Amino acid sequence: MPALSQEHRAWLRQAARTLASVFLSDVVARLCGLHDAGWALITAAIVTSNSVTSTWTAGRDQIVGTLIGAAAGTAAIGLSLLGYPKMPVFALMLAPLALLAAARPTLRLTCVSLVVVFLFPSPGNPFERPFDRVAAILIGAAVSLLVSYLVFRSRARASAFAAASAMLDALRKLLREVMSGSGPAPSRDILGEAASSALRTLADAVIEARREHVSALELSDPLLVRLVPMLRRLQSDVLFVTRAMDELPDAHSLSGTLQPAGQALVEVFEALRGRCDAIARGTGHAAAPGEAVAEIMTLDDRLASLGDTAGVPLRFTLQMLRRDLDDVEAAIKQDAAQNRTGH
Repeated sequence: MPALSQEHRAWLRQAARTLASVFLSDVVARLCGLHDAGWALITAAIVTSNSVTSTWTAGRDQIVGTLIGAAAGTAAIGLSLLGYPKMPVFALMLAPLALLAAARPTLRLTCVSLVVVFLFPSPGNPFERPFDRVAAILIGAAVSLLVSYLVFRSRARASAFAAASAMLDALRKLLREVMSGSGPAPSRDILGEAASSALRTLADAVIEARREHVSALELSDPLLVRLVPMLRRLQSDVLFVTRAMDELPDAHSLSGTLQPAGQALVEVFEALRGRCDAIARGTGHAAAPGEAVAEIMTLDDRLASLGDTAGVPLRFTLQMLRRDLDDVEAAIKQDAAQNRTGH
C-alpha cells in the first residue's frame, strides 16, 4: 500500500479534528442542558481549522455575528410582543444586518442568527432562545479552539522554516540570474514575487507559533522570532545588488569576472536553504551546524578578488549581503548549539 502524501495526511488530520470538535461540542452542550445544542455542533464544524490562528479568527467571527444577530432578534421579539406586525419588524431588523454582511462577509451569520431567533418558534419564554443560541455558539467555538490546540496541532515552527527554505531558494535563483549579467528579465519578477510570498507565509507561521506557545516566543524560540527580519534584510540586499548590477556600464562583459563571486553567493544561499529545510523536516539539530561557514569564507575570497572592477556600489551591496548572510548562519548555528545542550 503506497504511503500517504503530506497533503493526504493533512486532510486526515483535519477530518479527525473536525470530528473531535463536533463530538465534544455535542457532549458539552448536552451537559449544559441547552435546547439548541445543534448550533454548537454546526459552529464546531464551521470553525475547526488546521491552525490555532484560523480557528480563533473563525470562532471570533461566529461569536460576534451571533451576538449581533441575537441582539437584533431580541429587539424584534420585543417589538412583536408589543403588537407590531411580524414581517415588517423582520424586514426592519434584517436591512442593516444585510448591509453589514455585505460590507463584512465574515459577519454574514448575523442574518442567519436573526432568522433563527425571530422566525423559528420554540416553546417557553421567547427571550430564552437568543441566550440559548449564543451559549451554543460559544461552546462550539471554545471546543473548536481547544481541539485545534491539542489534536494534531500544526507545527508552526516546521511551516516557518519550510517557508524560509522556499524564500532562500527563490533569492538564490534570482541572485544567480542577476550575477550572470544578462540584464533584466521577466523571470526576475516571478522570483521576486515568490520570495515575497514565502516571506508572508513565514510571517503568518510566526504569528501562529506565538499562539501555540504559552511562554513568550522570544524566550522559547528566539531564532524563529529573528527569522523574519533577517530574511527581509536578505531580500532587500538582493534587490540592491540587482539595482547595482543593472547600473553597471557593461555588466555582460564583466560576467566572467563576476561569475566566481556570484557562484559563491549562490552556494551560501543553498547551504542556508538546506539548513532551514533540515530544521523544517526535524533533522536540523542532529546535523552539524555551520554548514555555510566554508561557503562564506570562499565568498570573502571571491569578493576580495573583485577589486575595483565591479565598481563601488556593487562591491558595497555585495559586502552588505555577505554580512547579513553571516548573521543568518550565526543565528542558525547558535540555535543548533542551544538545542544540543537542551537550553
